[in-house]
Amino acid sequence: MKDKQYLDIQAKAIWYVERYATSSENLRKYLVRKVRDSHLSIGSAEIIDEIIREFQDQKIINDKLFAEGKLRNLILRGWSINKSIYKLKQLGISSHDIETCIDEMKKENSELDLYAAARLVKKRSLGAFRRVEFNDKVKNKEFGIMSRAGFSYGICKKLLIDMKKEEIEDIYER
Repeated sequence: MKDKQYLDIQAKAIWYVERYATSSENLRKYLVRKVRDSHLSIGSAEIIDEIIREFQDQKIINDKLFAEGKLRNLILRGWSINKSIYKLKQLGISSHDIETCIDEMKKENSELDLYAAARLVKKRSLGAFRRVEFNDKVKNKEFGIMSRAGFSYGICKKLLIDMKKEEIEDIYER
Protein backbone atom coordinates (compact mmCIF):
# COMPACT_ATOMS: atom_id res chain seq x y z
CA MET A 1 0.00 0.00 0.00
CA LYS A 2 1.24 3.49 -0.87
CA ASP A 3 1.68 6.08 1.87
CA LYS A 4 -0.47 9.21 2.23
CA GLN A 5 2.16 11.53 0.72
CA TYR A 6 2.36 9.39 -2.43
CA LEU A 7 -1.44 9.27 -2.77
CA ASP A 8 -1.77 13.04 -2.28
CA ILE A 9 0.80 13.81 -4.98
CA GLN A 10 -0.71 11.17 -7.27
CA ALA A 11 -4.14 12.78 -6.82
CA LYS A 12 -2.69 16.13 -7.95
CA ALA A 13 -1.11 14.42 -10.97
CA ILE A 14 -4.35 12.67 -11.91
CA TRP A 15 -6.31 15.90 -11.55
CA TYR A 16 -3.88 17.68 -13.91
CA VAL A 17 -3.73 14.89 -16.50
CA GLU A 18 -7.53 14.62 -16.59
CA ARG A 19 -7.81 18.28 -17.55
CA TYR A 20 -4.78 18.98 -19.73
CA ALA A 21 -2.76 17.22 -22.38
CA THR A 22 0.78 17.34 -21.08
CA SER A 23 4.30 16.06 -21.43
CA SER A 24 6.10 14.21 -18.66
CA GLU A 25 8.43 17.15 -18.00
CA ASN A 26 5.52 19.60 -17.91
CA LEU A 27 3.72 17.37 -15.39
CA ARG A 28 6.93 17.19 -13.32
CA LYS A 29 7.17 21.01 -13.24
CA TYR A 30 3.52 21.26 -12.21
CA LEU A 31 3.88 18.73 -9.39
CA VAL A 32 7.09 20.30 -8.09
CA ARG A 33 5.37 23.69 -8.05
CA LYS A 34 2.35 22.27 -6.23
CA VAL A 35 4.27 20.48 -3.48
CA ARG A 36 7.11 23.00 -3.06
CA ASP A 37 5.72 24.95 -0.10
CA SER A 38 3.54 22.28 1.45
CA HIS A 39 3.88 19.39 3.85
CA LEU A 40 4.36 17.14 0.79
CA SER A 41 7.74 18.60 -0.21
CA ILE A 42 9.97 16.29 1.86
CA GLY A 43 11.08 13.43 -0.37
CA SER A 44 8.73 14.48 -3.13
CA ALA A 45 11.28 14.30 -6.00
CA GLU A 46 11.46 10.49 -5.86
CA ILE A 47 7.69 10.20 -5.56
CA ILE A 48 7.13 12.51 -8.53
CA ASP A 49 9.60 10.51 -10.65
CA GLU A 50 7.84 7.28 -9.68
CA ILE A 51 4.39 8.69 -10.53
CA ILE A 52 5.60 9.91 -13.93
CA ARG A 53 7.21 6.53 -14.71
CA GLU A 54 3.96 4.84 -13.69
CA PHE A 55 1.93 7.14 -15.95
CA GLN A 56 4.31 6.50 -18.86
CA ASP A 57 4.12 2.72 -18.35
CA GLN A 58 0.33 2.89 -18.31
CA LYS A 59 0.40 5.07 -21.47
CA ILE A 60 -1.38 7.92 -19.66
CA ILE A 61 1.48 10.21 -20.71
CA ASN A 62 3.16 9.83 -24.09
CA ASP A 63 5.56 12.64 -24.99
CA LYS A 64 5.72 11.71 -28.69
CA LEU A 65 1.93 11.75 -29.14
CA PHE A 66 1.70 14.98 -27.18
CA ALA A 67 4.41 16.56 -29.37
CA GLU A 68 2.64 15.46 -32.59
CA GLY A 69 -0.65 16.97 -31.51
CA LYS A 70 0.89 20.17 -30.18
CA LEU A 71 3.05 20.67 -33.28
CA ARG A 72 0.08 20.12 -35.60
CA ASN A 73 -1.96 22.61 -33.57
CA LEU A 74 0.79 25.26 -33.62
CA ILE A 75 1.26 24.92 -37.39
CA LEU A 76 -2.49 25.29 -37.92
CA ARG A 77 -2.40 28.42 -35.76
CA GLY A 78 0.19 29.92 -38.10
CA TRP A 79 3.39 29.42 -36.08
CA SER A 80 6.65 28.77 -37.91
CA ILE A 81 8.59 25.54 -37.41
CA ASN A 82 11.30 27.34 -35.42
CA LYS A 83 8.85 29.01 -33.05
CA SER A 84 6.99 25.69 -32.65
CA ILE A 85 10.25 23.89 -31.81
CA TYR A 86 11.02 26.50 -29.18
CA LYS A 87 7.56 26.06 -27.63
CA LEU A 88 7.87 22.26 -27.57
CA LYS A 89 11.28 22.51 -25.91
CA GLN A 90 9.74 24.79 -23.27
CA LEU A 91 7.19 22.05 -22.60
CA GLY A 92 9.98 19.55 -22.01
CA ILE A 93 9.79 17.52 -25.20
CA SER A 94 13.08 15.90 -26.24
CA SER A 95 14.84 17.07 -29.40
CA HIS A 96 14.59 13.54 -30.81
CA ASP A 97 10.77 13.48 -30.43
CA ILE A 98 10.50 16.95 -31.96
CA GLU A 99 12.62 15.99 -34.98
CA THR A 100 10.61 12.79 -35.47
CA CYS A 101 7.33 14.72 -35.43
CA ILE A 102 8.60 17.32 -37.88
CA ASP A 103 9.89 14.63 -40.25
CA GLU A 104 6.50 12.88 -40.16
CA MET A 105 4.66 16.13 -40.84
CA LYS A 106 7.04 16.99 -43.69
CA LYS A 107 6.10 13.68 -45.34
CA GLU A 108 2.52 15.00 -45.53
CA ASN A 109 3.49 18.54 -46.54
CA SER A 110 7.06 19.31 -47.56
CA GLU A 111 6.65 23.10 -47.16
CA LEU A 112 5.40 23.34 -43.58
CA ASP A 113 6.63 26.89 -42.98
CA LEU A 114 4.97 28.14 -46.16
CA TYR A 115 1.74 26.36 -45.22
CA ALA A 116 1.78 27.81 -41.69
CA ALA A 117 2.53 31.28 -43.05
CA ALA A 118 -0.37 31.00 -45.53
CA ARG A 119 -2.70 30.06 -42.65
CA LEU A 120 -1.53 33.09 -40.67
CA VAL A 121 -1.89 35.44 -43.65
CA LYS A 122 -5.47 34.35 -44.26
CA LYS A 123 -6.38 34.26 -40.56
CA ARG A 124 -5.01 37.76 -39.88
CA SER A 125 -6.12 39.25 -43.25
CA LEU A 126 -2.60 40.11 -44.37
CA GLY A 127 -1.04 40.39 -47.81
CA ALA A 128 -3.53 39.66 -50.58
CA PHE A 129 -6.30 39.38 -47.96
CA ARG A 130 -5.75 42.87 -46.50
CA ARG A 131 -8.73 45.20 -46.32
CA VAL A 132 -6.78 48.47 -46.22
CA GLU A 133 -4.67 50.27 -48.78
CA PHE A 134 -1.05 49.11 -48.93
CA ASN A 135 1.48 51.66 -47.69
CA ASP A 136 4.71 51.65 -45.67
CA LYS A 137 2.90 51.63 -42.32
CA VAL A 138 0.78 48.61 -43.29
CA LYS A 139 3.84 46.89 -44.78
CA ASN A 140 5.82 47.32 -41.53
CA LYS A 141 2.89 46.11 -39.45
CA GLU A 142 2.37 43.00 -41.57
CA PHE A 143 6.08 42.16 -41.70
CA GLY A 144 6.19 42.57 -37.91
CA ILE A 145 3.28 40.15 -37.42
CA MET A 146 4.91 37.57 -39.66
CA SER A 147 8.34 38.02 -38.07
CA ARG A 148 6.97 37.58 -34.56
CA ALA A 149 5.35 34.36 -35.74
CA GLY A 150 8.89 33.21 -36.62
CA PHE A 151 8.94 33.41 -40.41
CA SER A 152 11.96 34.41 -42.48
CA TYR A 153 12.06 37.57 -44.56
CA GLY A 154 11.86 35.49 -47.76
CA ILE A 155 8.61 33.80 -46.75
CA CYS A 156 7.18 37.11 -45.50
CA LYS A 157 8.00 38.89 -48.76
CA LYS A 158 6.68 36.01 -50.84
CA LEU A 159 3.31 35.86 -49.07
CA LEU A 160 2.77 39.55 -48.31
CA ILE A 161 3.94 41.10 -51.57
CA ASP A 162 4.60 38.60 -54.35
CA MET A 163 1.71 36.12 -54.16
CA LYS A 164 -1.89 36.60 -55.25
CA LYS A 165 -4.92 35.54 -53.23
CA GLU A 166 -5.55 32.40 -55.32
CA GLU A 167 -1.95 31.20 -54.92
CA ILE A 168 -2.12 31.62 -51.15
CA GLU A 169 -5.47 29.80 -51.01
CA ASP A 170 -3.94 26.91 -52.98
CA ILE A 171 -1.23 26.57 -50.32
CA TYR A 172 -3.76 27.04 -47.50
CA GLU A 173 -6.07 24.30 -48.76
CA ARG A 174 -3.41 21.59 -49.11
